Amino acid sequence: MHHYRITPANPDAHLFEVELRISSPDPAGQALRMPAWIPGSYMIRDYARNVVSVRATCGGQDVAIEKHDKSTWVAAACDGELVVTAEIFAYDPSVRGAHLDRRHGFFNGTAMFFEVVGQEDTSCELEIVKPANIDDWQVVTSLKSAGAEPYGFGRYSAANYDELIDQPVEMAPQLIREFTVAGLPHVLAIRGEVSGDVDRLVLDLCKVLEEHHRLLGTPDDLDRYVFLLKDR
Repeated sequence: MHHYRITPANPDAHLFEVELRISSPDPAGQALRMPAWIPGSYMIRDYARNVVSVRATCGGQDVAIEKHDKSTWVAAACDGELVVTAEIFAYDPSVRGAHLDRRHGFFNGTAMFFEVVGQEDTSCELEIVKPANIDDWQVVTSLKSAGAEPYGFGRYSAANYDELIDQPVEMAPQLIREFTVAGLPHVLAIRGEVSGDVDRLVLDLCKVLEEHHRLLGTPDDLDRYVFLLKDR
């Protein structure tokens, strides 16, 4: 299993810290790659451009890590668990990247997480760390809990790297509504000021979803579906 740990380290500077622990790195030197695009939006996004710094250690000792092209880094061979820590700038207010300030933290995995080249099918665990001096943020994501309380910071899981990067995370004070359609739990989470009729919105959304399930069927590989909305 690959262990990722993400911390909203410096909201004022829009910086996340992301740690990756690889228990069995490639003995010839482990390649790590940032995605260039995001599922569902196929323009080149070049997420690697927001990587501010990268360092690597093994057994408490520094390991050389070099950038080989615009989105790939290679860590030198080491004997034991390889720990890679990156500082990542997050100031993209769109839904395709990552954004961090004192109002909220949002990220897609494509903007945050290195792919462990050659081990893409390995299961992943993600620990989301609560930011210092901010107490009212909730965590909303469709990732499965691996111990985290509902809407809480803590550990989440993904079957592989593709699943990890395809489930965005919103951290902020949020208005949350839970409802069920076709036997599948759904969540609507709204960040920011809410002035509309949320109950009416949920009713209208249910009508759309009921027709969706009727036409396309209910997926059997999901435990819930999450809608993330923001005020602006």
